[in-house]
Amino acid sequence: MQKRRKISLIIIYSPIVFVIVSMFFVSFLLQRSVDIGYLLLITIVLCFFVYLVAKKIYDSIDKYARDLDKKRKQLKEKNKLLKQMLYKDLLTKLPNKKALFEDIEKMKTPKIILFDIDSFGDINEYYGSEVGDFILLHVRDFLLQFAKKFDATVYRVGADEFALLEDESLDIEKYEELLEELVFELKAKEIEIPSLNQSIQIHVTIGASLEGSKTFAKAYIALDHAKQTQKDFAFYMQSLDTKEAYAKQVKWSNLIKEAIAKDEIIPYFQPIFDADGKLVKYECLARIVSEDKAISPIMFMETSKNVRQYAKIAKVLIEKSFSKISKTDKQISINLLARDMSDSDVSNYIVDKIKEYGVAKQVVLEILEDENIEKLERVKSFLDRVRRMGVKIAIDDFGTGYSNFSYLLKLRPDYIKIDGSLIKHIDTDDNSIAIVSAILAFSKKLDIKTIAEYVHSKEVYEKCKELGIDEFQGFYLGEPTSSLVDISSL
Repeated sequence: MQKRRKISLIIIYSPIVFVIVSMFFVSFLLQRSVDIGYLLLITIVLCFFVYLVAKKIYDSIDKYARDLDKKRKQLKEKNKLLKQMLYKDLLTKLPNKKALFEDIEKMKTPKIILFDIDSFGDINEYYGSEVGDFILLHVRDFLLQFAKKFDATVYRVGADEFALLEDESLDIEKYEELLEELVFELKAKEIEIPSLNQSIQIHVTIGASLEGSKTFAKAYIALDHAKQTQKDFAFYMQSLDTKEAYAKQVKWSNLIKEAIAKDEIIPYFQPIFDADGKLVKYECLARIVSEDKAISPIMFMETSKNVRQYAKIAKVLIEKSFSKISKTDKQISINLLARDMSDSDVSNYIVDKIKEYGVAKQVVLEILEDENIEKLERVKSFLDRVRRMGVKIAIDDFGTGYSNFSYLLKLRPDYIKIDGSLIKHIDTDDNSIAIVSAILAFSKKLDIKTIAEYVHSKEVYEKCKELGIDEFQGFYLGEPTSSLVDISSL
């Protein structure tokens, strides 16, 4: 604004300065016996002309400045909304898992109760997402009322999971009473579904932790124990951590080692399309295929990290997927943890395989955020190295945490993949639209292409296209398969 005032003063007073200079010029000409009336007329005309030009320039600058101020305010509002919504669940409007973790850090003795709606995936699949959402909102309303009894906050922390968090010094007996009351209220609860003209019965399983450190993880262990032992609820105890979790980890560790030894780690490929419906690339996804049954990575990837088998799986996927695309002109994207990029063994292996198969221009590396992302210099060094070879870079699951905004400028990706939680209900949810619109606004300014994940219906696909997203991926467009399906377009 101060600059604009200075420009205004310069433009307004410039004719006056011109008049003064002109008067000196007239005085000079008078000494040369030039007609004074003629000189005054010329001076007035010139002054008026200069004034008109100056006013035109000022009006143009003023309009540009006002437009710029307006755009800045709009961008500021979008960023503000984006920050707010990153801490809210889009469907229930409850604070999300990120908000829960930050609130835990502020508490002295945080206590958590976790709720899981049993077989919710089956309900969602059989009755559809609208009915599933109705049930989630019904459970939310019940928990909000119940939470008032002991001044707790309700969070949605997963697709079918809620949490209650509080910081009071209630003892285990009091919590046991609360959980028994919860179970009584929710066990075999009938929820009337107006759209179906019938009721659906739900069951819940509950896990709780009253310990201050690693409260959420311990509540999750208790929840898992309650499910495995078919109990309504369970409290965290150290014995659960050492027995149940260890047994589960051993089981999956053996399965992973056996799969690697038997060459059962198989890359699956899900197609990605552009706005014109043209196939542009595939995402490479891991599966364990045993006896013609494909096991999802959700079941084994976390364990593979804990038992130091993740790098071996990554190497198998890289070898097999690079070998496949080297025989085609297809492009693939492949997920990498920051730990892969900061591990010299894995990072050198990736570079060697890119050179061996000559696929640099066919590869997009998708960065998954983990604890090693903080080692930005090592990660960035690796990315700069492969970028010089022709490899493209993407940030995966963008929008799920505010931290990945800070990595955006530092890592300079070619793509950002907008997280599925923002895309899932974008055809009906105004908050999703607002957040995605803000992401699109700054990604376009930074010349970064956007990819929508979880495109599961025609309505979602059309809305994503309308908003201006560049590329699309999801079960509506194509499911993952073990071969590079030759689809030129939708």
